[in-house]
Amino acid sequence: MRKPATWPPASQGERTLPETVRAFLIESERRVLLHCQKLLAKDNLPDDERQRLQRLTATAQEEMQRLAGGREVKAA
Repeated sequence: MRKPATWPPASQGERTLPETVRAFLIESERRVLLHCQKLLAKDNLPDDERQRLQRLTATAQEEMQRLAGGREVKAA
């Protein structure tokens, strides 16, 4: 059984998010992820920008997983 997403994250004290808020946050993270992937597809990115976008992508993926309660969430 999956645990409901909380805010702040459970490690900081739990408060269950309403489903509509959770869905909104997942969609927001999905948009961040898609935008980062679009930018990372470009060949002319400086290394520091590429690394920053890769970190942001990883953070967005982790947050989507947390919000989904461990279920797999598709980016597109």
